[in-house]
Amino acid sequence: MYQLFSDGILSIWKNQGISYIKVEELSTIEGITFFELIPDAELLDGGGVDTLYAIDSEDVDDMLLFSKNVRFVVHKIYLEED
Repeated sequence: MYQLFSDGILSIWKNQGISYIKVEELSTIEGITFFELIPDAELLDGGGVDTLYAIDSEDVDDMLLFSKNVRFVVHKIYLEED
C-alpha cells in the first residue's frame, strides 16, 4: 500500500530525525513513472545505482511538486510512528 509523498510526510520524517531519502524506480503505468521514497535507507547496499538525497535538499522539495509523468510514493511501513 502506497501513499503519495506530501508535505505532511516530509514534516514527520524531519521530526523523526531522518537524514536521507533513497529513491528507487518502481514501475511505469499508463505513462506515469512511480518512484518509491525510502527514508534513511542503507547508504551502501552494493548496487551503487540508487540515488540518495539529503532530506533538506531542494531535490526533495521538488518531489512535492505535481508532475504529469512522475509520482513519488511512500510505502505505508515508512509512515508508521514509533
